[in-house]
Amino acid sequence: MDLRIARYRALGLAAGLLALSVPSFAQFAERGDAPGSGSKAVDLSGRSVKNQRVRAVHTTDPNLQGGTAYFIQKDPFLAYQLGRNLNFREFRLRDGVFSSLISSFGGLNPDNQSAKITANNQTSCAGCHNLPNGNPGGGVNFSKDSGFGRNTPHYYGSGVMEMLALQVRADILRQADTNGDGWISIAESQSASDPVRVETVVGGTSIDYGSLKLTGGSTGVPQLNNIFRIWYVDQNGVEVPWAFQVDGVNTFGFNLEMVVWGWGQGSGRTALNPTNRAFLWDPWNAHGGLEAYDPSTLDDPDGDGVSVPTLSGAVQFPSTHRAPDQGFQVHPNGYSLDDPDQDGYLNEISEGDLDLAEWFMLNAPRPAFRGTAQQYQNGVRALKTIGCTSCHVAEWEIREQDAHFDGDRRLFDLDVTYDAGTGGMTGALVPLYDVNGGIYTPRRDAFLVEGLFTDLKHHDLGEGFEEMDFGGTLNRVWRTAPLWGVGSGFPWGHDGRSLTLEDAILRHGGEAAGSRARWLGTSDEVRAAVLTLLRGLQLYDIESLPADIDGDGTIATSFQVAGKDTGIERFNAEWLFQTPVQIQGDYANIDGVTVTSFCATNLDAAYGQNLPYRADADSDGWPDVWDVAPNQTGYKNGVNN
Repeated sequence: MDLRIARYRALGLAAGLLALSVPSFAQFAERGDAPGSGSKAVDLSGRSVKNQRVRAVHTTDPNLQGGTAYFIQKDPFLAYQLGRNLNFREFRLRDGVFSSLISSFGGLNPDNQSAKITANNQTSCAGCHNLPNGNPGGGVNFSKDSGFGRNTPHYYGSGVMEMLALQVRADILRQADTNGDGWISIAESQSASDPVRVETVVGGTSIDYGSLKLTGGSTGVPQLNNIFRIWYVDQNGVEVPWAFQVDGVNTFGFNLEMVVWGWGQGSGRTALNPTNRAFLWDPWNAHGGLEAYDPSTLDDPDGDGVSVPTLSGAVQFPSTHRAPDQGFQVHPNGYSLDDPDQDGYLNEISEGDLDLAEWFMLNAPRPAFRGTAQQYQNGVRALKTIGCTSCHVAEWEIREQDAHFDGDRRLFDLDVTYDAGTGGMTGALVPLYDVNGGIYTPRRDAFLVEGLFTDLKHHDLGEGFEEMDFGGTLNRVWRTAPLWGVGSGFPWGHDGRSLTLEDAILRHGGEAAGSRARWLGTSDEVRAAVLTLLRGLQLYDIESLPADIDGDGTIATSFQVAGKDTGIERFNAEWLFQTPVQIQGDYANIDGVTVTSFCATNLDAAYGQNLPYRADADSDGWPDVWDVAPNQTGYKNGVNN
């Protein structure tokens, strides 16, 4: 059995941003049954979660059917859909949701007394990430850090964001780590370029990320931008957990990560999560009390604080981010017996669950521009005139894979464009993979990311964005928000206090004071071009977007899947499974009107629910390969309810 078993030491958990929901806010409970079955769990739209909740089993051998390596490498669109459904599923008490009192407090602000968040208050990511619903959206303001709350960010293009953050780190190491051992020594910091710069595209904009030089010359701390988190290592590059600087006695260098997720926690506190995987397990625990066991994050054989890549190809940072279930006690089958919150529910989020949910985040489609190419170009020129693009950098390039860079790890890109004739948006599925012997492999080529509009840095934005947290600490330091999708956002700002785009612009001060002054002094024409650009940077409903997914260059009006007419061709991952979902089709509703039922008639086969590493005979959420009593329902551990 290809299951890894390990024991790891504990480390503190940072609170998360990925909020989970109260069931009334979304309809993503399991609704896999068909009308006429007498079941309440029916959804003819086909949008709800169809597959039953079964803890996914992490594997590395793609021949183990139903394990995560099998799904990701042999049925990758099913892996995407299973990950999507984990992102939007409403977890139940029987799944272990909520570890203590509902709406309890979690985390501490800098005063080490006041609580940072309201914990144990959501059951689904879709509770906050829900505009548009059923997508990796945002829009909800929830209680965090201060009385003004926190605006939930969308995570369209989350794979692109993570790849760029890891690429910036790799580029800094490429420049400064001259011996290639994966960390920066005292001598390397002294000889590094000052400041260290990273180009967003080759020969394009160069971003100043601060200094790698130590404050004391041969001792001290590097002076990098606040978006980086640093840890210190011994002469062999092994993390020294208690260290807070390079001292030349116990520590001889440092390592770093870019914390790409989170608005910003204040000077010296970066933000929250450096990877998509951490962006999953962290809030699942903080807001849902669902504790993840994740050996993949802790797979760090040389102890340098950086893991080997996950199945999705992303390194993790166990030096700073470890899932809450450490697996001090592990069942012979490979799942944790720890139960840190002592609620009786074991391994609430499995390593395999994280594999699938991370795969969805890696491949989550990008936002788009709802407007003409001329409107986009005019808007970018206007932003440059005002000086906004010094921070809101329009273009980045994912570098192709080589000795330093990972390349584009995604399976596909959804290229969404504007049709001026209809005023609507359409898409085209662009494969980024090769298939050899039934194995899907990302090509890891270069990819130009247009319309991102961020420098991936933290800046002091002045009084207009100043926040006083619950304990009284003031913060003006925030990450440059990527503007893609901003036209769909409401309200705006980290705290959601801006009710118009104009107000969000006028709140800029501090390092952005000059741009604000130029905005006030520029012409109405320039301001109109900027606002047209910003309003056009939009999200969209991924699954209903008309899209060419079979690569024939057209969007069919009656797209045939498994012998059924599914209507207009669109990006529904279910049509791309190895065994595509077959819909029920024509159905006479209670009013006698014939509608199209998108309920699956081949649910088990399409979703692989009977595959050896996925099958769950007693439907208790424990796969039979783990369940010591596979024919006895036991939600807590496979045996007990």
